[in-house]
Amino acid sequence: MIGPSKSWTKLSKLLFCVTVLFLALILLPIRSYAAPLLRMGSRGDEVAALQTALLNAGFNPGPVDGIFGAKTLSALKEFQAAAGIAVDGICGPITQDALSRWQGTSRSTGRLRGKTVVLDPGHGGQEPGALSPWGDKEKNFTLSIASKVRYYLETQGANVIMTRYGDYSPGSDWGYWVDELVARASIANSNAADIFVSVHINAYPQDPTVSGVMGFYRRGSWSSQSLASTIAQCVAGTTGLRYIDTQVGPYYVLNHTYMPAALVEVGFMTNWNDVNLLRQNWFLDQVAIGISQGIADYLTR
Repeated sequence: MIGPSKSWTKLSKLLFCVTVLFLALILLPIRSYAAPLLRMGSRGDEVAALQTALLNAGFNPGPVDGIFGAKTLSALKEFQAAAGIAVDGICGPITQDALSRWQGTSRSTGRLRGKTVVLDPGHGGQEPGALSPWGDKEKNFTLSIASKVRYYLETQGANVIMTRYGDYSPGSDWGYWVDELVARASIANSNAADIFVSVHINAYPQDPTVSGVMGFYRRGSWSSQSLASTIAQCVAGTTGLRYIDTQVGPYYVLNHTYMPAALVEVGFMTNWNDVNLLRQNWFLDQVAIGISQGIADYLTR
């Protein structure tokens, strides 16, 4: 016969085991679905998602490559400081929640709020721009890039206006004929833009091995020179293309706009490797990240 004290001891042990099992059943699913802590050296889709979120919030993490390196660490710490949370360089639940809330208000509180940017995708309509030996048209690449830049700038609060939103010549949709170059400059001037950025792809048939990024600016304008140089170097940094130089550009859109204006030439239509890269969406995205980074860096100095 088992005494009362022994019975109570066995019952207590049973209750304890049941309680532990119950807690395990509740907590294990939470643990298994919890977001991982991301820190220096982490890799994978979670890191790529973090990099995209930081970029959209206005903090440049470098290439969206799924590798938590020094650039991502710097961007994360910058965001944590701006969000008023512990600056430890580790992305956990608190940082993830802050990023979600930050992105929800970026259009009204982003660092480019109040800035108007006019993006000018080169060529369009009956004007294809430079043609590659393999049948590619410059106008298609420039529109794709500018559309992506628009997205990245708008997520930082900027007001973005494009000189064309499709495959047509600016001014052709105004109801009367207007020279396309006049129309491009007029769009920027009439909207009192803070800056004007024209996107093009270079060409050099004399030497198809030439590759790289170039910037052009309005003669006599230090601000235009700074804008062009900043954008070109940022694009070189995000794409891996060689930064060639920044020069005075004898272009109508640079010389007939009233605000700082730059023209960036991304790669060469005459270089097979450049064209092959421009055909790929991930590369166009890196170009757009570089351009938007350069614009943001210039506007927030």
